Amino acid sequence: MASRKTQRAPEEMKRALQRATVEVVAREGIRALTYRAVARAAGVTTGAVQHHFSSIDDLLRASLDWVLEESAENGLLGARAGIFAAGPDVRKRFAESADIQIFQYRLVVESAGREELRPGVQRLYESYFGAVAKDLASIGAQPGPGLTSLVYYALDGMFLHQVADPEADPGAALDALRELLKAEAVGGDT
Repeated sequence: MASRKTQRAPEEMKRALQRATVEVVAREGIRALTYRAVARAAGVTTGAVQHHFSSIDDLLRASLDWVLEESAENGLLGARAGIFAAGPDVRKRFAESADIQIFQYRLVVESAGREELRPGVQRLYESYFGAVAKDLASIGAQPGPGLTSLVYYALDGMFLHQVADPEADPGAALDALRELLKAEAVGGDT
């Protein structure tokens, strides 16, 4: 009996295509995202990509969903909201998730001109704001919308800086942010 090539299960194939999409967008930009580019990155046929995703936008949305799941499962939401991480740990976590981080930034920028991408980007931000609020609450700070937003924007800027300069050292900024937050937590109790 002739042996058949083993095929990936449908969910495994979708995950491989989502990872490949993240890789293509991170390395080449959204304009380079085609079925052919994703197929090449995933090591499959173009037909396999078309079978699982009806459009490039469907592929983008599904890949963002995968990024959010992956971030939650692997603590990347906490790394992005890395209030309590040491500078070298933040750099290491960023390096390990660079494609995911760059994919997100490219998608955010693209959503400025493509309204259909905005709901996914809003979900992304809600996840990160939620992670920051949770970290703030864990130290006794009052994570209202103003403080949560301020801390998120500071951390997001740090990660964006690391996109441009992976050797950037956020240690001093994180130390200063932690000191401010400790003061806020102590001041909030009085």
